[in-house]
Amino acid sequence: MSATADLLCAALAREIAESGIRVYAVTSPATVAAGLAARELGAPGLALASGFTALDGSPVPQLTLGERGLFTAGPALRDDPFDTFALLARGRVGVAVAPAQLDVRGRTNLSGVGGEAGRPKVALPGARGLPDNNAGPSRVWYLLPAHGPRQLVAAVDVVCGAAPPPTSLRRLLTPAGCFELGHGGWTARWLTASGAELVSAVEAFPIVADGAPVVDEPDADALAAVQRADPRGARTVEFAGGPEAAELFAKIGKLERDAVD
Repeated sequence: MSATADLLCAALAREIAESGIRVYAVTSPATVAAGLAARELGAPGLALASGFTALDGSPVPQLTLGERGLFTAGPALRDDPFDTFALLARGRVGVAVAPAQLDVRGRTNLSGVGGEAGRPKVALPGARGLPDNNAGPSRVWYLLPAHGPRQLVAAVDVVCGAAPPPTSLRRLLTPAGCFELGHGGWTARWLTASGAELVSAVEAFPIVADGAPVVDEPDADALAAVQRADPRGARTVEFAGGPEAAELFAKIGKLERDAVD
């Protein structure tokens, strides 16, 4: 299992559980695992919703099968994406997202990198829900598998999500630690053992990290809850790269299909 995946998913689960939100919009296997774990960590009534439909993932979701693998006979809200986005606008939902780029003002990009206006060097899926996520007062966590100059930039190449309102809570989780966006920029809430080095290496994305505590291991209770929610380790795919990610996805997918059969 990936130590980074365990640390960040456990941290996200704990944050969700203690945030007081009633609805949490999931966007990936790792965020599903964190949301399910949050129910065990103090938010038993937390409803999970994706960007396109409501869902439930209890007791163990089939995370490689897309949304159809998340539906169960258990209780689940049934709505459409407009309800989810309306709740986002009212500050009633939390969401964790993984933009391709995040900048010093909290703007996000999932449309294209490099090149020129209208002709990116690398075309990406598109804005999706990022404009709504960033515009409202709801809590948003940015969950990134790496802490480097490709993901963290002075200014995003394409603005999908505008700079968030000054009163909204925005936190970033990376292999370097947990960071919060404030009026003066990004500040470290805690760092990993290699966090200070990773932060200092990305000069275009300054973070005030003086005095931040170092977290060496994941919260034991939170990690146990994550492991129960995702026993096959689908969360690790997001923290792997290239061939390794593809191999992990195929392996976990087979385990899930075998379990269904």
